[in-house]
Amino acid sequence: MAKALKRITMSVERGHAGVAGSSGIAVLIAFLVVAPHVSVGPLFPPPYKTDQADEIHELWSANIDPPLRAKIQSSDQAYTIGQELIVPLHAAFRLRDDAWERSFSNHFSRLVSDPSVLPTVVLSRLEYLYLASQFVVLARENERQDLIPPGLPEMLFAEVSKYWRTESAWQWGQNPFPGGIRERILWKLSHRKTGKSYYRAMVDDDLFLLAMAADLKAYRGTPEQMQRWSSTLDEILAIAFKVYSEEGVFQPGGGWLFQPGVWADHPEYQYVGNPAIHPGMSPAPVRGIAADSSHSMRFAAWLTSFVQAYPPGSDTQRFYAGLREGLEKQFFEKVLIQPSGDRPCYLLNNFMDGSNGVYRWNYSSVGSGNGYGPYELSGSFLLGWWSLLDTQRIREVYAESAKKFPWPHECLDFYLGPATTGSHPTASYDPQSPTMRLWHTLVMLASEH
Repeated sequence: MAKALKRITMSVERGHAGVAGSSGIAVLIAFLVVAPHVSVGPLFPPPYKTDQADEIHELWSANIDPPLRAKIQSSDQAYTIGQELIVPLHAAFRLRDDAWERSFSNHFSRLVSDPSVLPTVVLSRLEYLYLASQFVVLARENERQDLIPPGLPEMLFAEVSKYWRTESAWQWGQNPFPGGIRERILWKLSHRKTGKSYYRAMVDDDLFLLAMAADLKAYRGTPEQMQRWSSTLDEILAIAFKVYSEEGVFQPGGGWLFQPGVWADHPEYQYVGNPAIHPGMSPAPVRGIAADSSHSMRFAAWLTSFVQAYPPGSDTQRFYAGLREGLEKQFFEKVLIQPSGDRPCYLLNNFMDGSNGVYRWNYSSVGSGNGYGPYELSGSFLLGWWSLLDTQRIREVYAESAKKFPWPHECLDFYLGPATTGSHPTASYDPQSPTMRLWHTLVMLASEH
């Protein structure tokens, strides 16, 4: 169910998002990667067939319009909107659907009119605002600056500046950093040995803010805005480059991981060495374990933000394009599981290195004696974020998945994740349930990216 998927994505304890928590981590090489310029796709994609267009519009009206029209009233709601509407946002501009584009414009116009609706939970706030920064980039890229509400770019820059330097940033095992996310990131970069390995993990708060700065750099703004913004954005992007160039590791064969091993002693990862859930299961941490595949879906978007922040063909643009290419390779070779006779759908291994052990055993959101068994983070695939890798084969994967809807029970048991009450209600498997219709919508839109 949607709530089960949401549990995977966000964690108050970890302070970062993914695909399953209360409201919802891989990047780099030590040398400069020279990769070919990665195209963001044709400006005018081929139109879809009428019958498919009708179905997509019906699904959009039922599943995307309501949250876009709703007023934000909680941190969970803001987090969910940021998580579930990123693919629809890209699809709106990709398919040049004026009504869809305007629905996002209207949504953010209401935000500018009443910014008090922004949540105080930093993760929820930044995930939601990243959706807004993506909107301004897509609007400018598609020559639809008329859709950008006056004041929205300035609001985004103010938020980035505030959390970068002036709003204190929490940290495990010590008092918050008074100098904001900037101070926290620099501390993590300068401390290779910490009391717990995960103390130096770059959490989603950090990575969302870095990506938002990249979006504002790609947006460019007016000459007057860029004069005021440049010093801050340039500093953030310089530190972001340090993060990605020091904390990412290319794998044999060309795949790429971000901070492998950093989560090894975190409570969520203490049972990952167990290949299946069984009675009396003991902790089995794994040294060097990669991040979970649900949280890691965001790197497809974050790296794209950095690719677009630099001039095509520049060294830095090629660097980030190389990381995204490595992430795509890692996803296809180690994470994505092809359909088979027993499991006729796409699944995901639980961790980005291809490991598939138990995740979040005894975690508060799933209850004592419960956790995510093998393949049970696969529901994150249905949110569509991996489509932002923007390659033909990822689009084909989502197109094939859309064709298989309604998905059989053998697949839904993995997509729905662990049940908190012994088993999922029968209604959870209904193709017309809100969760299934939303997932169907997102998979169809992801195939059109």
